[in-house]
Amino acid sequence: MIDGNNSRTFLTKSQSTRLDMWKSRLASLVPSSNLKLLALLGAIAAFSIASFATTVSVSTTTYQSQYGVSYNVTGAFTAADQGFSVAPAAVAASAQPCTWASAGTCATALTQGHYKYTLNLTLNTVPGATTTYTVTVKWDQGTGQTQLGQLTVSVPNTATAGQVMTFKMDTGGTSFTTPLSLDVTVA
Repeated sequence: MIDGNNSRTFLTKSQSTRLDMWKSRLASLVPSSNLKLLALLGAIAAFSIASFATTVSVSTTTYQSQYGVSYNVTGAFTAADQGFSVAPAAVAASAQPCTWASAGTCATALTQGHYKYTLNLTLNTVPGATTTYTVTVKWDQGTGQTQLGQLTVSVPNTATAGQVMTFKMDTGGTSFTTPLSLDVTVA
């Protein structure tokens, strides 16, 4: 019994028995010999060192938004979405039509701080004669489809299958509404 003025506690016989039972259980967990204690401490030390020395790799992926992309691409190319990113610097528009170049870039005028959409095209089939293709990207942010950008590229018959070229289009702003959809046409 606990008295408000007196801090002494009195246990009933059943409470005292339960307390003695727990004391004996805890005492049974303590090693009875120094060799067992040394082995236990050694195991704890080994696990501590192993867990401290273990390298943990963490990679982060940031999903800023999700969108759907629809491709309507001539069989001469394979298109690969590279997503949206912020233009770190202003870039002048590429002269049209861009000339196909392995690892080359064709872009609309990019404004620093604006979001840009990036698309990679891989050449599957080299044309028999120099051919100009139009890359058109339309997007819908929930208010109806509008054209994001359009670029042209001239592929010579000296190009090599497997070459990749990057196409970048300024979104015209520092933000956009998601979810959105994109329609990519290469014809």
